Amino acid sequence: MATEISIVNVNDFKSIEEAVVHAIRLIADDLPFDFNNANYILLKPNLISTNRNACTQPEFIEGVITYLEDIGVSTDRVKIGDSPGQFQKTGSHVAKEIGLWDICMNRGLQFVDFESEQPVKEYIDEAVLMKEFYVSKPVKDCDILINLPRLKTHAETTITGAIKNYYGIIPGGLKAKKHLLGKNAFEFGSVITDNFSWVFKNKPKRLTVYDLHTVMEGPKGPIAGSMVNWNLVIAGTDELALDVVALEIGSRNGVRDVPHLREAFQRGLGVGRLEEIEVKGISLTDARNQAKKFNIPSGLMSRSVSFITSNFAYSIMKKIPVLDRELCIKCGECSEICPKKVISFSKGHYPIFGRKGCISCLCCMEMCTAKAIDIKSRGVAGLFDPS
Repeated sequence: MATEISIVNVNDFKSIEEAVVHAIRLIADDLPFDFNNANYILLKPNLISTNRNACTQPEFIEGVITYLEDIGVSTDRVKIGDSPGQFQKTGSHVAKEIGLWDICMNRGLQFVDFESEQPVKEYIDEAVLMKEFYVSKPVKDCDILINLPRLKTHAETTITGAIKNYYGIIPGGLKAKKHLLGKNAFEFGSVITDNFSWVFKNKPKRLTVYDLHTVMEGPKGPIAGSMVNWNLVIAGTDELALDVVALEIGSRNGVRDVPHLREAFQRGLGVGRLEEIEVKGISLTDARNQAKKFNIPSGLMSRSVSFITSNFAYSIMKKIPVLDRELCIKCGECSEICPKKVISFSKGHYPIFGRKGCISCLCCMEMCTAKAIDIKSRGVAGLFDPS
């Protein structure tokens, strides 16, 4: 079945906000739901960290709000929320740091912290690894879910985008604990796909507005990578198609390179073939010509390992965190976020990274606001560590 998306050049408009409104309008007539009939519309951006570059830009949220107001939706029926991965930080804390909070207050939107209410236990019948999990109550309760991801590289999952952004529906530290279900990039790809399969089945009224204005690339994504201007917005109701198009714009084969995209395609959770995606707005060719090539350093390794069934190769290439003491601020957040609790920390001292038991989830690197954690391959030593 074909699907429809829009691609908009931000440079053709006076602001990001106007570009977002236009991107939604291009596909509005074919949306399989009516915003005006919804009692509860939830906006779910990516608010992973207080680093503004790591989050969905506030201007994208403003664009969505403006569109909803333009079609007559009262903002008292619209809420916005997320659950960041950082220890003891809420979505509202991040929103205040990046300038989103004031926008919400000025536009009449209530901000909801996903950790503020008891989450709802859900079962995933189609799951491969994550058979049950806890969903944030605002996500469970909403009539329409508007997904607002930002394209970034990710040390473990290759990219974070439209599908991966839904991992934030799991509240608080429960996200890190679910890494224990996937002890390598491919198993964790199954966990992400399990999570998305719940969204796909239980939240059929969805819209994604994808931040491709500036994208994050390189080995330190999704928190501290390098920023590249693409000046694009894409929108649609098919997250797999949007992720595939985003990577195609950056000259990458999305389904092949990214474990959770490949698995979503195999499970039929969206359209993954370019020939089945109808583009409105500027052409895919024009978008590709405008954007710089997307630097995904882990892509080659992902392709190599995917064709090697033996655990021998993975044991050697498995990534582990390495501390840069010159940058470390001794905050201890890496120890708090570690799902295996193999990072020890005492106040005033540098954290100590235990190698044995490390599952290479790289949550520590992902959450390090000081950019003090690098990664390296475990090498031959990995052959002697069964973890």
